[in-house]
Formats: sequence, C-alpha cells, structure tokens
Amino acid sequence: MPGFFFSHSNMTEFNGKEDCKHAEGKIHKKKQKAFGVDLKNYLKCMVPHIESGIKTSNSKNVMLSTEEVIQWSQSLEKLLASQSGQGVFREFLKSEFSEENIEFWLACEDYKKTKSDHLHGKAERIYKEFVQSNAIKQV
Repeated sequence: MPGFFFSHSNMTEFNGKEDCKHAEGKIHKKKQKAFGVDLKNYLKCMVPHIESGIKTSNSKNVMLSTEEVIQWSQSLEKLLASQSGQGVFREFLKSEFSEENIEFWLACEDYKKTKSDHLHGKAERIYKEFVQSNAIKQV
C-alpha cells in the first residue's frame, strides 16, 4: 500500500481558523483533487485543536499530540496503525462521503485474523456488504 508523504515545514505555514474554513469550504465543491492533498489539509486543520482535544462524531474527546499527527502525515500505514488515527481518518472519509472505505478495510483486516472455520461466513458478509453490485456500502 503506497504511503502519503507530506513535508513537516508546511505545518508551521498553517494560518489557523481561516485555512480550516477555507479547507472545509472546498469539501462542498465538486472539484477533482488529489486525495493526499485533502487528507493533508484535514490533518492541518486538526493541529490547532490538538491541545484541547478533538471531538469526533461519536462524541469522544480524543487527545492527540502534535508528534502523533505529524507521524500520520508521513504515511497512511502509520495513520491506520493507530486507533485514534483510524477515528480521525473515518471523520475525514465522512467529510468526503466515503466512510465505507475504512469500514471495508477494517472488515478485511478482521478477515485476515479470522480462524479458517469462520472465513467463509466473513467472506460472504464482506461480499454482500461491500462488493456485490447492489451492496449497501459498495466500494
């Protein structure tokens, strides 16, 4: 899986709330942009709120360190390796109307850890929920 790489120097160039508003406004535009750029802007918008905690849609107040967010900006693998990173990534995907992507990834990760006698049932559930042509959360 390819990683996303962002320079750390850009974190200091962030202008706070104005850039966040600008980034949030872009979410609603139908412009085609690189996924990595959107994720980078989303992570940048989090930086001013890290000290006070970030509230996710499931009402958890998540405390993050700046170092942790910078680590996430280095690669998608580092982001997904962290529980709080997965939560933040889920929030980003919700804002992009594509939350089913992380749900599919989590289902596949769970499948990898499954014992052989339960594989068929989980594979069938993944197929019905994410893969078949009329799936509710088709990816």
